[in-house]
Amino acid sequence: MNYPTIFPKLSTERLTLRQVSFNDKRAIFKLRSNKEINKLITRETPKNLNDADAFIQACLDNFETQSGIFWAIELQESAKIIGSINLYDINSEDNSAKISYELMPDYQKEGFMDQSMKTILAFTQLTAELKTIDAITHQNNSDAITLLEKNQFILQENKKEDLPEDNAIFRLDINQE
Repeated sequence: MNYPTIFPKLSTERLTLRQVSFNDKRAIFKLRSNKEINKLITRETPKNLNDADAFIQACLDNFETQSGIFWAIELQESAKIIGSINLYDINSEDNSAKISYELMPDYQKEGFMDQSMKTILAFTQLTAELKTIDAITHQNNSDAITLLEKNQFILQENKKEDLPEDNAIFRLDINQE
């Protein structure tokens, strides 16, 4: 993978995708502790702002070690963080990564995540030289599955890894020449 040396700040018509900072800890805490978002996600929920700080530090460290790129999704008109999208488990040997994303419930079904996904996928095709991107989602998360299928991710029916039984893996094959 052609890993960026400077954090890639990206934009859409309505959004800015940017590096998270410690100034974002309240928004990150609110996002990652939202009960509606976490209903179908298995992860440790932050209990306080210190946990949000630790998460932000991990995101910054992942960028520095070239193992992940975590973007805050921000409305251009207000600079309010409404979600995140993340390339992680980046493997430069086989040019693969995984993608995850989350969006505050009040902003779902408005095309924000589709814009973000398309922007990240364009970034990976133009600059990152990834061959595959996997996405893991709960099998009952119909909105996430629709988003993945709309963006040409294909269900990997026989691939489970070490995941809970109710999760599904989708894969996007890119840059195939």
